[in-house]
This record gives sequence, C-alpha cells and structure tokens, in this order.
Amino acid sequence: MIVLAIESATELAGVALADDAGVLATATVARGRRHAESIVPAVDFVCRRAGIALPDVGALVVDIGPGLFTGLRVGVGTAKALAFALGVPLVGVGSLDVLAHGAAAVAPEGALLVAVIDARRAEVFVARFRVSAATARRVGEDERRTPEVLADDLAAGGEPVVLVGNGARRYAAILGDVPAVTVAGASLDHPAPQALAVLGAARLAAGADGAEVLPRYLRDAETRINWERRAGRAEADGRAGRAEADGRAGRAGAPSERRGA
Repeated sequence: MIVLAIESATELAGVALADDAGVLATATVARGRRHAESIVPAVDFVCRRAGIALPDVGALVVDIGPGLFTGLRVGVGTAKALAFALGVPLVGVGSLDVLAHGAAAVAPEGALLVAVIDARRAEVFVARFRVSAATARRVGEDERRTPEVLADDLAAGGEPVVLVGNGARRYAAILGDVPAVTVAGASLDHPAPQALAVLGAARLAAGADGAEVLPRYLRDAETRINWERRAGRAEADGRAGRAEADGRAGRAGAPSERRGA
C-alpha cells in the first residue's frame, strides 16, 4: 500500500510517499508559516517524482501536533480533504513521536531521547523516549514546559540525555548547560515527513482507526490568547471609566446638595 504523509507541525512543511519497501519520494519546503501555499504543490511534486498518480495512494497520514496552530490546521484539513476525495483511511501521528523516530537511528542504544519543539511564548513542547534497536519508545506524555523548568527536570533525572528539535536548539544556552545533556544539531530540528510516512504505515498495518483525527495544540491559539487579553483589558478599562464617571457625577452633585440644605 502507498502512503502519503503530510507534515506541517513546524515551520518546515513536508510531504512524503512510502510503500512496503520504504520511502519513495519526499519534499520539504522551508517557507516560514506559509503552509497553505506549500503543501499541495509538494504533494504534486512527490507524486510526479515517484511516478505515482494520486488515485494510487491507499492511505494518508498527517502530523497532528503539538506545534504551530496554523500549520496543524492546514495540514490536518488538507489530509482530511484528500482522504475523503480518494476514499482512503487517514491516521494521525504526534509531532514529538515523528521527531524522536527520525532521531533514534543516530542516538546511542538505550539513551534517553527528549524531543523538544519550540512552542513560542518562551515555552516548549516536550516528550521523553527510550532508544531501542534504532527506534524510539515513548516513556512519557506530551508536556508544555518553560525551558527553565525542563532544565531543572533534566538535571534532577541525573542520566545522560540527548535533546532533539528546534526548541532544544533555540534554548540551548539553558538546556545545554545541564550536565550530561547533549543538544543535537540542526539536521534534527524538525519532524521529518519520511519518518511520519514510516510511522503512519506501521500504525495502519496495526489496524489504527483514524476516524477522529484532530490537531493537538496543548495550548489555545495565539489569536484566542490575544483576544482574551484584549477583552480583559477592555473590561478593566470599562470598569475604570465607569468609576471615574461616577466620581465626577458625585463631585458635581455635592455643591447643589449643600445649597439646597
């Protein structure tokens, strides 16, 4: 079966095709947050590169996050539309799993591998894995942490750790200062679409049901956060304005009351 993978959790959008023999073609596009302009042309490119017509695709897999709000929304929406149009199954795989799987082949056997994706707003998305036979076995849930709290957690663990992901490199001055912590290079900054394709194919083979494929944000979208902050400020300004108006009214009424006494 041919699997089409769509990766859009970080700034690096990507698409890959794979079958039972392995990866057939892959494409990545580093265009910031312009995922909507990049994914569909990338799908067309990998299909032409592999000599495969889109109707030959037997299943889709998509990165469901956590990651960039807009990127996840575009990626999941595109994957759902294609799966519906082709009448094929769709499964979701977490971004931290994809990142760890891509790094496991180069990490030491038995190492604690921590996938760290930049969450913006001075936070990171984190998950822990144990490397075994060049695969990454999850040993913890997805978390949202500040780099400082993550550094304290790693220091308390007291064992060698390999950090991968753009969040690890962005905060390398904090995380890399922890004893026995190694921060991987730029080649492991982003979840790789080929790793997503391999993981998706494995989950499909295991009978995964993709009926409820939804993005996992782990945090409200920045637009909602900003709206709530503006709403809070507006409410506070309104209360202050009413209090000031009441005060002016009270001061204006006081002299007339004295004259009428």
